[in-house]
Amino acid sequence: MITDLKKTPLYDIHVKLGAKMVDFAGFSMPVQYESIIKEHEAVRTNAGVFDVSHMGEFLLEGKDVIDFLQYIMINDLNLLEPSKGQYSCMCYENGTVVDDLVYYEEAPDRFRMIVNAGNIEKDFQWLTEHIGTKNVKITNLSKERCRLAFQGPKSDEYLQSLVDVDLASINRFFFAHCNLSGIPIFLARTGYTGERGFEISFDNIHAKNVWGALINLGASPAGLGARDSLRLEATYSLYGHEINDSITPVEAGLFWLVKPKEGIDYIGKKILIKQKSQGTDRVIVGLNLLDRGILRENFKIFKDGEEIGYITSGGYSPTLKKTIGLGLIKKQFKEEGTQLEIEVRNKSLRGIVVPTPFYRNV
Repeated sequence: MITDLKKTPLYDIHVKLGAKMVDFAGFSMPVQYESIIKEHEAVRTNAGVFDVSHMGEFLLEGKDVIDFLQYIMINDLNLLEPSKGQYSCMCYENGTVVDDLVYYEEAPDRFRMIVNAGNIEKDFQWLTEHIGTKNVKITNLSKERCRLAFQGPKSDEYLQSLVDVDLASINRFFFAHCNLSGIPIFLARTGYTGERGFEISFDNIHAKNVWGALINLGASPAGLGARDSLRLEATYSLYGHEINDSITPVEAGLFWLVKPKEGIDYIGKKILIKQKSQGTDRVIVGLNLLDRGILRENFKIFKDGEEIGYITSGGYSPTLKKTIGLGLIKKQFKEEGTQLEIEVRNKSLRGIVVPTPFYRNV
């Protein structure tokens, strides 16, 4: 039995609610409370609250922050403005991915960054190692702050009664510093579910009060199982699956992140610009099964007996009532309607390439 797992400020509440706790990135996290499908459907039809306090949160300050991030990130910070966030990747020189993340411009010399739980230490080291002589200070706030995702079509309606800001004025990927029932929060209109919603950050001391306030509105607690099925339907990449240190953003279909940024020689630029213009030998595609079964990561994909790739993510879609998956395959088989064979528990099942996203409401 693993006893040295880290705990979020809401651990006791999850246990009290009867959540099934699992090891995720070294944290004891709720994978489900009552039912993954019920939690998934609650987010699609009402609103759900996810504890995402295991994720990392950095504060970057200094007069050279923008120049620094332009060198580290593949997206273009010239598209940003104060009170707006941006999704991007940090890449190695060979174009593969250190991590995918979101950063928010609070001021030209102050950015807040949210990174994946399993990459906190690696990301912090990568960032600090590349500061060089630039005037940039990075503070790791991960252990001091609680983070919640409040997602679903009724999230605006519910949350408006608690906050002192007009939510209609916050467009997608914008954010505000405001108060929730008198508690100072960082509120961003971002999410990982394919629904409208928000991500909220605040000091640990307020964790139980903010969680309780959101649940009392009528939202359902939701675990990592529903978070994964929701993001898969929305076809959002998951680090370690669709992107990692052996898969580039272009291969993963995130080619739109790769910006020319004239005059800026950012890390990985040369190979990523080449891949974006010339294409790659393999690509991520959406898949459905034509036979009964469930797709899971690392299942092998074949075409006429030739192994052409593997499943990066897969599972049952509660919204579509069918099996869906993402696979990294040779590019010549990427066309929609192409039938493939997928090795599922020593059986060869028929699959078909389908358009993505499977579902998205934002």
